[in-house]
Amino acid sequence: MQLQGERILIIGGGLTSGHLAIGAIQRGAQVLLMSRRPVYEKLFDADPGWLGPKYLKGFWAEPDWNIRWQIIQQARNGGSMTPAMLTQLRRLQREGRIVFYEQCQVSQARWKDDHWQVCCDHGALRECILHQPIDRIWCATGSQLDATKHPLLQSILETYPTDIVNGLPVVGECLRWRDCELFIMGGLAALRTGPTARNLSGARAISDRIVPALAKSSLALSWALQNRSIN
Repeated sequence: MQLQGERILIIGGGLTSGHLAIGAIQRGAQVLLMSRRPVYEKLFDADPGWLGPKYLKGFWAEPDWNIRWQIIQQARNGGSMTPAMLTQLRRLQREGRIVFYEQCQVSQARWKDDHWQVCCDHGALRECILHQPIDRIWCATGSQLDATKHPLLQSILETYPTDIVNGLPVVGECLRWRDCELFIMGGLAALRTGPTARNLSGARAISDRIVPALAKSSLALSWALQNRSIN
């Protein structure tokens, strides 16, 4: 995609917005990056202590699912950028190829005369953004995990109800959905595995729980089929 000469507004202060900004600039665009809080750097989505028992031991000992959910939110603390990404963007800022609009949110956007007109809720910046014609708006605002709104899980919930805490399902220790042979991975497994559930380290921890349960189920099924054939 060629973006030469275009002005692009990217909304979001996380790593995805950083990658989008770099890609747009490399294709010739001028970038405005807007985030509702100051853009900050963090090497990991959550403190490295969550990769092992340092923090997880206390998390697993907490019996209240609502408190676990609160711990997850506090540990992740929204979007951030790696030091390398933010250093690169700040260099491009000095070169005039990207402008940061921090602690700022879109209050209104309308398409007029072949471009977007955007109002910001930050009074000091409102006029500045309003009078800049914007060719594209890219949203990198993350996603909200909610099992009750997932098309597949909606039907599962109807047949196999389970407790839901702020969109996250309460599953067994091996991440098996209640009363059926469905296993949950990714961020939806966070109530059991912790704040890093959606990261690579979380995927490994999740696999360590699911694989033994699958192997046990396979052995049980094989044993049942063998007995059936004998009988």
